[in-house]
Amino acid sequence: VRNILNYLSTQTLESLLSPSDAKLIYEELLFSSSSSDNDNGEQQSTLFNDDTYQQYVKYWDKFGRKLREESRTPADLLGSDITNRILSFIKGEGGGGGGGSYDAQTVKAFLESDAINSLFTQLLYDAIFEFTTKFDILGNAISNLPLLGPVRNQVLKESKRNMDRTLGPLLRQFLSGYTRVAIRQAIDFVVSKENASAFGNANAKLVGYLLEKRSVSEWIPEDKVLIRWRQDVWDYVISLERGSDQQKIINQSIDWIYDLVGDKCFDDAGVDVDAIFDASPTLEKNVALFW
Repeated sequence: VRNILNYLSTQTLESLLSPSDAKLIYEELLFSSSSSDNDNGEQQSTLFNDDTYQQYVKYWDKFGRKLREESRTPADLLGSDITNRILSFIKGEGGGGGGGSYDAQTVKAFLESDAINSLFTQLLYDAIFEFTTKFDILGNAISNLPLLGPVRNQVLKESKRNMDRTLGPLLRQFLSGYTRVAIRQAIDFVVSKENASAFGNANAKLVGYLLEKRSVSEWIPEDKVLIRWRQDVWDYVISLERGSDQQKIINQSIDWIYDLVGDKCFDDAGVDVDAIFDASPTLEKNVALFW
């Protein structure tokens, strides 16, 4: 076993499996026309058929049940050291990057979206009306009177409707323009280096809560969502066998992998088979049994 693994560790990926053979293997498995039929006479894949789907559903559901029973938090699973390192990175401590620094173009694309503009416009519009009613001291006093109060409240509702119908469009148009100016100022505030520390601490507080206060089971969505995800994943896998787009994507992925590590071997990563087996005779024994 040592001799075989020592030999393999000196061979490059390209020498063990050429890119052309890698592409041919996946084409034969995924895109070959030599597929079988199921009990209903429907054509099935060599890899992805009724049997594999049943096993896929079985283990997906089993994994989901285990996650629902998990009462530990992600921080418990990661350990305190890794959790603290993550939070320190987010805060930007130790010069390790992270912090509250945001990409200006990303922030701009998000805050200048129509959805955010509409949200801020509506908030300002509602705030103006709330301000005019909350700080109407005399009117609020009248609202508490037995007879005049209900009348005044009804008049207030009608005035709100009239405002929405008459001044509403004009005011919303003005607020929309003002909101865009305010958003540009907000972008400068968010991406400024002076505020990076404050945003870093805020981000770390949020991530810390998610990692330390919420158990793994609380992260799991309801069953109908998991079932939809399960089917979406299966449908995607099945789609790999259909159409030229998927073949093109897989070809590009194989080319990318071989460009990256095709001329590399395990020895290049400092892997010493003899040293590993010398350090763990139990590993060598089990590898020999497996072999």
